[in-house]
Amino acid sequence: MDLYVHYTALPDGMELADVVEGLNEVMDDGGWVCGGPEGRIDMELEDEKMNPKVAQGAVKAYLQRVNFPKDTVIELGGMKINAYA
Repeated sequence: MDLYVHYTALPDGMELADVVEGLNEVMDDGGWVCGGPEGRIDMELEDEKMNPKVAQGAVKAYLQRVNFPKDTVIELGGMKINAYA
């Protein structure tokens, strides 16, 4: 299953490589960043290891912790939620 992070800017002082590293750590072998176009981070979830709702919650907590912009959106299974909702 794919999970997408739609963003307008990265947190102050962070580069995309820092964010990718942080997200990969949060997923703890249950998923990983696999690319994405400008303004989107694409993640692949390991269906057998990671409950999609748990993954969504972990990503949401990470995005809040590193202060992504308030308009950042997480998309899972075609459903979009605000990272701060």
